[in-house]
Amino acid sequence: MKITEALKSLENSWSREEILVKIKNGENSEKIVNDFCLSKQQEIETLTNFINPNDKVLLSEIEYLTNIESKLINKIKHNSFTKIDSSKNEKEQKKITQPERNKSFDLGFFMMKWSNKFVFISLLAISAIALTKQAWA
Repeated sequence: MKITEALKSLENSWSREEILVKIKNGENSEKIVNDFCLSKQQEIETLTNFINPNDKVLLSEIEYLTNIESKLINKIKHNSFTKIDSSKNEKEQKKITQPERNKSFDLGFFMMKWSNKFVFISLLAISAIALTKQAWA
């Protein structure tokens, strides 16, 4: 299996919408990851065969970036709860005006789309670097 086929297969099979549905249904995150790894074992092995030590450093940086994004989301979530709990009247007003804001800009949707594309582009770049190194070796 070629690296591009493996990357496309992994990208197409990891749907954030489906993962969110599984989480809402009460599935554990470890189970979700393990099930994905079992179902896509061949593609993951193909991908790991093309990853060299320099690319592993880049993957660690991407993991660190993802952790920072998670902390940012938690911070935003924490601040929004603090503002909502201020009074019952403000809650009612915010319930009325909040859907209008959500329609114009959905931060969660933006973060999910951006993060997913960033990881996919990073993996493509890693594979391109690895293939280039192999070609010149």
